[in-house]
Amino acid sequence: MSDIQVHEFRDLHKKYKFDDRNFMFHPLWHYTSADGLVGIIRDNLNDHGKLHFWFTRSDCLNDTSEGTHILVLFRQVCNDLLKQGNISQKFYDCIKSCEISYHQLISYPLPLSEDGVHTSMLDSAPCHAYVCSFSLKEDSLDMWRYYSKGNGGYGLKLNPFLFDSYKKYEYSEYDENALFVKICSYKVIYDDQEKIRLLNQIIIDTFTAYQNGNMAESEKESNSKYFIQFALKNFQFQFKHQCYASEEEYRFVVYRPYNKPKTLKNQLPVVKYRVQDGIVIPYIDLSVEDGGAYLSEVLISPYVKNQNALNTTEDYLNQCGFYCKTKLSQLPVRK
Repeated sequence: MSDIQVHEFRDLHKKYKFDDRNFMFHPLWHYTSADGLVGIIRDNLNDHGKLHFWFTRSDCLNDTSEGTHILVLFRQVCNDLLKQGNISQKFYDCIKSCEISYHQLISYPLPLSEDGVHTSMLDSAPCHAYVCSFSLKEDSLDMWRYYSKGNGGYGLKLNPFLFDSYKKYEYSEYDENALFVKICSYKVIYDDQEKIRLLNQIIIDTFTAYQNGNMAESEKESNSKYFIQFALKNFQFQFKHQCYASEEEYRFVVYRPYNKPKTLKNQLPVVKYRVQDGIVIPYIDLSVEDGGAYLSEVLISPYVKNQNALNTTEDYLNQCGFYCKTKLSQLPVRK
C-alpha cells in the first residue's frame, strides 16, 4: 500500500489501489486435466492460436469460506480496535455491520462528443464476480494431486499479462468492440497476521478520515461505510483460508454487470453453464488472441507414465497453432 497520509476521505482512494497493478513479471501456472487442456486449446479453425479460460462465478467455487472468511476477520479486528481504544464507539457502531456489497464502480470511456472531447461515465452497477485461478508454483505436487487426481493432467506456463487487453477500456480511447466488464488481478494472501495487519490499517485510516471530515455526521458515516465495504469487496478475493496456502494462488476476477447502459454498443460477455458434481455452474469463457505469445511451456503430469504422451501432446499443440516447449514433470511419484 502507498504511504500517503490519510487526512480526508479522498486520501483513502489515493492510498489504496487494491488491484495488483504493480505485479512484477513472474510466470503463472495453470494446472488442469486433459479435458481442461482441450478446452483451453481447441482444435478448430476459428480458435487456431487462441487460449480459452473459464471464469467460474465466485459463489460456486470449491472454497466454501469464499466471501465469509474475510468478514469473520473484519469483525474480530473491529472488536480488538474498540477494546484497545483505537477507534471510538460511535465509529465502531457505524462500521461493525458492514457487509460485502454486490455493487462495483465501473469507469468507462464514452465515444467522442460533438466537439471532439472524450467524456467518461461512472456507473454503479450490480455485478457478479467470476474467478479464474492460477498458481505461482512450478511443478507442484499438491496441484498435481488435486487436478490430476492420480491420472493425467497438464501445467501451462503463462505470461501474467495475458488478460491485459481486457483492462485497456479503462485507460484507452473508446472501443465499441471491447467487452463491458472490469477485470482485476490479485495475489492471494493466506497469512492471518498479514490479513489482520491490512484490515487494521484500513480501519484506522478510515477512522482518521471520519474524525477529520468537515461535513455532516450522516455524510461522514455514509463515506466510512462506503469505503469499508469497497475495501472488503476487494479483499474478498485476496484473502483465503491459510489451509490453502500450498496453492500459492494468483487469480483474475471478472466483474460482469447484470446490465449495461443503453448508450453503449459494447456487449456483455455471455454467461454459460456447465454441470459439475451434479450441479449447474455458471461461467464465462474468455479468449486470449495470439495465445502463443503468452503460453511458453506445457508440463505433463508426473502421474503420466506413457512415454507417447510427450509426442501426442506436441502433435496436438502444433495442430492448434502452438509451438511452445513441452516436457514431462520431473517429480518422482508412483501412479
